[in-house]
Amino acid sequence: MRTKLFFLVLLIFMACKVPQDPEHSYLEAQEDKLLVGVVDNPPFASTADGTVSGSEIEKLRDFARHENLQIEFIKGNESELIEKLEKFEIHVVTGGFTKKTIWKKKAGLTTAYDKKHVFLIPKGENLLLEHLEDYIFQNKK
Repeated sequence: MRTKLFFLVLLIFMACKVPQDPEHSYLEAQEDKLLVGVVDNPPFASTADGTVSGSEIEKLRDFARHENLQIEFIKGNESELIEKLEKFEIHVVTGGFTKKTIWKKKAGLTTAYDKKHVFLIPKGENLLLEHLEDYIFQNKK
């Protein structure tokens, strides 16, 4: 009986290895850089004049500094960036998305950083989500 209980507890312990990051998004961001897709939507994200700026851009730059990550911004429209996100070619998409975004079936959503707006991440990349949400919770205003 004790042996069965031991194996049951061991199985439960092994199954609880969370958070998981099956496509290694967070590890890739640490080893190379955090790849952020940017949808032009001022004041959240803007790609005007060849520069990337906006309130969400600054939040992600601060997150990258906090996590000691290099960051690269990739400009595009929503559908092409969501496709890249689904293929795990980028780690985050920004552009003023809300909790009610039409993309919530194709992308994971962070918690809202201002009660309404979220960042999009690849579905299932929970380690990346954990780090980004920890940053959001620590920096809510």
